[in-house]
Amino acid sequence: MIALNEEFGIEKLRGVCDNATSRIYGFIMYTRKHSYIVKVLRDNDFWNELDEISGANWPIFSIKPLDDGYYTHPRCSEEMCQMMVPIWKEPNSNRKFLDFFSLEESSDLPCFIIFIWKDNDEIEQIIWRLKSTNTQEAFDSIRRVVKIISSTEELILPEYKRSENVFRNVKENIEAVVFKQRLIHGARRLVSIKDFLNGLKV
Repeated sequence: MIALNEEFGIEKLRGVCDNATSRIYGFIMYTRKHSYIVKVLRDNDFWNELDEISGANWPIFSIKPLDDGYYTHPRCSEEMCQMMVPIWKEPNSNRKFLDFFSLEESSDLPCFIIFIWKDNDEIEQIIWRLKSTNTQEAFDSIRRVVKIISSTEELILPEYKRSENVFRNVKENIEAVVFKQRLIHGARRLVSIKDFLNGLKV
């Protein structure tokens, strides 16, 4: 896992990706309002476990939340009086990557982006939606996608790790998991409806 700072831009991102062993990359996207994702990424034990699972072959980028935010005072116009109540501010640098990945904050975040620069220099990506009802669920949803990618990447022979096939294989496995989840969710809904209808007959 690579913790990005305020100055880290797209060129540096590309440089790290170009030097990686495998041609598959991850990016954890969130904003401050996704508090449980923030808690996971701020926790060194969670961070280290994800780093251990992903290994050294493919990089995961994240802007690690800072512990040292700062206080500021609200701005007010000359015509208006306002109490000087300090407001807590914390860096929210993920916003500059929203446009790069063509993401909508309201509908796409929080998410884990699996991406690649293809041979034609275009970006291809898959979005894995992250759950954030509580801290454990947030961590589990990140850990699950990291495990899928890592287990897929491990099976690829060294001579093919820099080919687009790495991304294709990961994409197939991600889509298979998502499809299975939808089937299970659909089956549960059918059982619930059946139970409801049976209850009406009594």
